[in-house]
Amino acid sequence: MTETLPDLPPMPSRFGVAFSADGRWATCLRSEQDRVVLERWDLTWPRPSLRTLDGAVLPDAPGDLIIDRRSGALPLNDGRVLVVRPAVGERGEPAGHGTLVAAEPAPTGLRVIRSWPVPRMLAGFLLAAPGQARTAVLVVVENERHSRIWRVSPSSPVLEPVMRIPGVLSGGVWADEGRTLALDHDGAGHRTEGILVDLRERGWRPFWSVSDTTSDRVAAYSPRSGVLAVTTTAPGAQQRGAPQIGLRLPGGGPVRFPETLNRSAAHRTPLAFDAAGENLLVREIAGATARLAVYATGNDRITPLPGPPGMLWPPAHWAGDGRVHVRYSAPHQPPTLATVRGPARSDWDMAAHPSDAAGAWRNAELVELPGPAGPIEAIVYGGPGWRDRTRLVLALHGGPLSAWLYEFEPLFQYLAAAGVSVVAPNYRGSTGYGDEHLRPVLGDWGGPDLEDVVHLGHAVAHGRDPALPRPVVLGASYGGFLALLAACRAPDLWSGCAALAPFTSASGLYRTATGTVRDRVSQLNLSRVPGGQDARRDVLRACEALTAPLLVAHGTRDEAVPVEQSRALRRRLLELGRTEGVDFDYLETADDHNGVVQAWSPVLRQAVVRFCLTAGRALALDKERR
Repeated sequence: MTETLPDLPPMPSRFGVAFSADGRWATCLRSEQDRVVLERWDLTWPRPSLRTLDGAVLPDAPGDLIIDRRSGALPLNDGRVLVVRPAVGERGEPAGHGTLVAAEPAPTGLRVIRSWPVPRMLAGFLLAAPGQARTAVLVVVENERHSRIWRVSPSSPVLEPVMRIPGVLSGGVWADEGRTLALDHDGAGHRTEGILVDLRERGWRPFWSVSDTTSDRVAAYSPRSGVLAVTTTAPGAQQRGAPQIGLRLPGGGPVRFPETLNRSAAHRTPLAFDAAGENLLVREIAGATARLAVYATGNDRITPLPGPPGMLWPPAHWAGDGRVHVRYSAPHQPPTLATVRGPARSDWDMAAHPSDAAGAWRNAELVELPGPAGPIEAIVYGGPGWRDRTRLVLALHGGPLSAWLYEFEPLFQYLAAAGVSVVAPNYRGSTGYGDEHLRPVLGDWGGPDLEDVVHLGHAVAHGRDPALPRPVVLGASYGGFLALLAACRAPDLWSGCAALAPFTSASGLYRTATGTVRDRVSQLNLSRVPGGQDARRDVLRACEALTAPLLVAHGTRDEAVPVEQSRALRRRLLELGRTEGVDFDYLETADDHNGVVQAWSPVLRQAVVRFCLTAGRALALDKERR
């Protein structure tokens, strides 16, 4: 019997939010399955409004859209838009160059008014020049060793090269009215420091660095007051696993870390200064939810802003009229641009595309479940009777230092619409719950977090009718590794296991991964775990114990967790005499890591939902055959 899958409208998502220098305009990318469009928001009073602009084609390359998931957009003060996009090869691999275009709204979407080729480009981002200037800078990552800065003017037929800098440049802000940039700089060893770039003198220098082992970033700047907000992961300044916020006052001097701003257990991120530069807007993450707060630099006081529960993401813009614009999402609310009327008010506007609410999206609740070392917060779909639903999925997040957030999750929406209860727990190692919850997993992958997962598997099954199928454990990336270990460690607990882009062991990932992933794994002391315990954390050595049906999916273009990890598991299962299509299903897609982890592909999403609906039945039939 084939399960009927829910017929839901395409799942919308917004990302890549950017603001014009004067704050009147915002742009973002909006995706629905494979379709990506540009949205331009008019943020002027009385209420924000948006216009969807379909991707234009390049004049010299008919059929080549300038808008896709890799694009980055920036609105200028006059309403025009700059779009930068790195090129890719036939198989989706980076081509090493890119394109920058200047476009304007037209009746049919976007009209390209000028384009520039960008040589030697893997990635890039745009920063609008402050004030009323109609120019911008393009920061390009040429390769892992060098970055380059270009000056952009829509009226000029050529890009103006400013300077080339060793290392990789990422986010940043203007540190004055248009001469100096403060950028995040990754040098040798992938550590991050803040640098100042003088565009007039074409020179640069480090200015914000705590040590060779910390990640030190720039976050926000006030042209009016001259105050710069920075962050650091320095152990001496760090509290409860969250980077600490520092303020660099005009005139130089050491960065200070206000105790009021940093003593909270909530993970705070600086977002933007007000027009006067006297107040700093920060995001607070406590558990799975976020809220805004305002820190007054003059009287050292922080005031939370009331708002709906959900998740907030940078960047943010604090307009001169007191309104705050920030990206917002909740389980039943696809990502949108929210407007807070003012720091003293609790009314929020969320102007959205009409299709954002077309699916009557399912809401979720925050539930506290018992864990072996204390309570564990979980996001639960399924309503008050979630335990009694026929199908129940325990979903494990990636990481290891990550968390499920109280935001819109397309895969969970599909599962909930199919009648499946979803329990998404933030077990030990999850961020947002303080140092005691985070640190047990540092250097101990598949240890305390796996203990929590198995414990939760028993907890969610407790009280269910024994005739109902046992939970399905589902995980992506690191969560896929945990899901496989849980299915091996407690094979009778689960009716199925779905692993998306998993790895099979820390040592196996170290052998096949590259770049930052390999560096992260190298920080583990893989030799300190006794051989017997290490075997229990190696899926290839433990998978003989697997009895539940298994679904493994991986992207062939995955650069974070190479597809060879899943291929090795498939080979091992075949060696053990397991039959593909009966004991396990294996699926490869032409996606990268994020595409599989987020289940963007309709084919993959349908496969996961169908598996979660039928895994218990398949196990029952298998027992009958035996």
